[in-house]
Amino acid sequence: MDHRCTMDGKVGWIHMKKWFAVVAVVIILGIAGGVFLRLHNAVYIKPMNEYAVPEQVVSYRQDDKTWAEDRLGDSSYSMKSSGCLVTCMASAISSSGKAITPGELNQLFSDSQVYDDAGNVQWDRIRDLEGYSVEVFDSVSKQKLDQCLSQGHYPIVRVRMHGFGNFHFVLIVGTREGEYLCMDPLEDDLTKLSRYGNMVYGIRLFASA
Repeated sequence: MDHRCTMDGKVGWIHMKKWFAVVAVVIILGIAGGVFLRLHNAVYIKPMNEYAVPEQVVSYRQDDKTWAEDRLGDSSYSMKSSGCLVTCMASAISSSGKAITPGELNQLFSDSQVYDDAGNVQWDRIRDLEGYSVEVFDSVSKQKLDQCLSQGHYPIVRVRMHGFGNFHFVLIVGTREGEYLCMDPLEDDLTKLSRYGNMVYGIRLFASA
C-alpha cells in the first residue's frame, strides 16, 4: 500500500512537471509572438554618414502648458496625450526659419479640418494648405533618412517608446558619433534614435513650400 501511494505521488509530480513545461512553452511563445507583432514592419536604422546638428534646432514639448490641453480638431485627444506628431512638425518648420508653435500649428490644422474624428493627421488635407509641403514615404530606409538630411530637411520618424512601447513620433535633426539625434516632444534634451531601439516604422517629411 505504501509503495503504491509513493508511485502515485511520483506519477502526479511527473504530470505536474509536464503541465508546468507546457505552460512555460505557451508563455514563451506568447511573449515571442507579442514581440514579433510589436516589431512587425520595423526597419533597423543606423546612419550612413555624419550630419552635423545645426544650432538653430527649435525644440518643443507637446505637454507645454501653453497648448497641452488643446484638442486635436474635434477629437477627444489633446496635444499632451497625442500631439507628438504635430509638435515634431512645428519643430521642423521652426528649425527651418519659419517660426510656428505646436499650438499655432494645431489651431491651423483644426481650422482646416486636417484631423479625422480620432485626431489622426490626414496628409492629403495638409497638401491643400498654402505654404507647406509634405511627403509620406512608402518605405523606410537609411538612404531616405540621409537624403532628407543632406537636403537640409528634418525627417519625422515613427518609433515605439523604449523600443517596444506605444507608437511615438520624433524628429531627426542630425547625427553624432554614428547615432541619429532626435528632438523628442516629451524630452527637454536631444535623444538618440538608439533609445527607441533604432527601429523605425515610418518616415514623414513636413516643410515650408
